[in-house]
Amino acid sequence: MKHCNLSIVDWVYKTFPDGEQYLRLLSDVEGKKIVVAQSLYPNQDSKVVELYLALEALQALNASTPVVVIPYMAYARQDKRFLKGEPISVKAVYEPLKLFNVKKLVVVDMHSQSISNLISVDIANILPHAYMIKSAGVKIDFVLSPDKGALHRAENVAKTINVGFNYLDKFRDRVTGEIRVDLRELDVKNSNVAIVDDIISTGGTVAKACQILYNLGANKVYAVVTHALLSEKSLETLSKAGLTMLITSNSITHTIQLPQWVLVTDLSELICEEVRKIM
Repeated sequence: MKHCNLSIVDWVYKTFPDGEQYLRLLSDVEGKKIVVAQSLYPNQDSKVVELYLALEALQALNASTPVVVIPYMAYARQDKRFLKGEPISVKAVYEPLKLFNVKKLVVVDMHSQSISNLISVDIANILPHAYMIKSAGVKIDFVLSPDKGALHRAENVAKTINVGFNYLDKFRDRVTGEIRVDLRELDVKNSNVAIVDDIISTGGTVAKACQILYNLGANKVYAVVTHALLSEKSLETLSKAGLTMLITSNSITHTIQLPQWVLVTDLSELICEEVRKIM
């Protein structure tokens, strides 16, 4: 917490034999303002429960929690009812924050801008891609969004580093999950292109975009993706696609060994800047 200049509350945590969680706050927090920070990956379900246990304990101690920092918002990809009978999971998970008088939610690159309209807590959304590119020290000539819905990310980066941007047409089968990426007219010959997105998991979309860009004559292709939920299989997919580098962040704890062509950027400075504005 060096960038935030905050001390850390002492606490104890354990899991009971039946899988239920227990925590206890040991520091004196009576009447103090507390920033609660919790990334919700891996083990999303248990992390959500742990967050609400901590908030209830703080409320009982008369501590205020004006800011909750969630670098990675689990369950945020289901922000609408695509099929009848589905829940809006982002609403189900985050709307209860208002019960604990949380005034502001600081997140890193939430999946959809529409989420702000789904929950009652005010959201400060950090878009870190330009910061990540600068930290990586790579030269980018063109920025590409893998679909129209993520175009605001590409536009934000392109305007910051003063280059052109565009998007691909991506279609996902809501039943099978299969993705199709259609070609658009892009002038990327001899260019270093950054594919900008919020989440990468299977790597399928980025791999298909890589193929399109190289076929159009791109020189190097970088993926600048905030949350990398990677597996050995997804790393293999990206490697076979010829991705030059994956630039990602420490918004989550990475659970596998990452190869040298994956660069993890520390976002704590950006997060603390946002927290200071609120506190």
